Amino acid sequence: MHKKIKVQLLVNEVAGNGNAIKADKELQDILKEMNIPFKRQKSHYPGELVVLAQNYANLHLSSEHVLIVVGGDGSFNEVLNGIKTSNYPETAITYLPAGTGNDFARGAGLTADPRQLINNLLRDPEPEQVDCGFFTSNIKQIPKGYFVNNFGIGFDAFVVHQSNHEQLKKHLNHFNSGNMIYGLNIIKALIKQDTFTVTVKTKNETLRYGDAYFVTTTNHPYFGGGFAILPKADIYSHHLDTVIVEKPSLRKFLWLFGKLIKDGSHVNAPEFHYIEAKEILVQTNKSEYAQIDGEDIEKQPFKVTFKVDHFNLLK
Repeated sequence: MHKKIKVQLLVNEVAGNGNAIKADKELQDILKEMNIPFKRQKSHYPGELVVLAQNYANLHLSSEHVLIVVGGDGSFNEVLNGIKTSNYPETAITYLPAGTGNDFARGAGLTADPRQLINNLLRDPEPEQVDCGFFTSNIKQIPKGYFVNNFGIGFDAFVVHQSNHEQLKKHLNHFNSGNMIYGLNIIKALIKQDTFTVTVKTKNETLRYGDAYFVTTTNHPYFGGGFAILPKADIYSHHLDTVIVEKPSLRKFLWLFGKLIKDGSHVNAPEFHYIEAKEILVQTNKSEYAQIDGEDIEKQPFKVTFKVDHFNLLK
């Protein structure tokens, strides 16, 4: 016997170069077909989903009410932050991935099929408690917050920043080719991204790397739309992992990238390091770009404390 549910949709139509609009329409059609009552709200500007999710959680509705996020990882990040800063931070979240990268969905094993998602929910699954990251920082505009994928400094953040501010991306999006800009900016990052010193501290050790190129604190294996930067990372591990890659030569970079795609053996390279802990301090010595679940942060020196946290996921 199927459970009766009432659905609240939180939608970011901008996500996925049109993917979110298509997924949203398909999901609404299925809900109508199955006579499942639903309400829908969409975001009109960055950050609005935080407020919409917070307002929803504060209603403290019964378990028959289900919150579904339709969008990309940035959309899911906003909803997570809204739920976690509400009066009821254990409110469960459901996610229909419709973004460009969908790394969290990949790490959590979520379906992108709207019909399968609804059928799963009708079977009355128990919410799963999964890991997320929480940070406190010296960033004025975002002194603290939550993330589901990763908080990166250096190479990946350079690519995200250049891509998010590239006028060419807007033109390519009209042809569903916005991802091309990421490839172009990876090449640009290989040429322009400099090295920096990073200090990483845990309860048991302090490590310092003077030639860092890529530093990311991650909640699961994936970044950049499916690249498994740390295959062993897991949203059920109850710790975070900080990955540091020291700058290789161009030839070595291409070799490492090939290993990353082929079998994950890039983790054995001498330029690759990682630290796992429940709490990690990351501090850089000079201004670099950062990204949090794909949203870029302007150049500055960083001092960030990461802690593992959790939220409730329906899937």
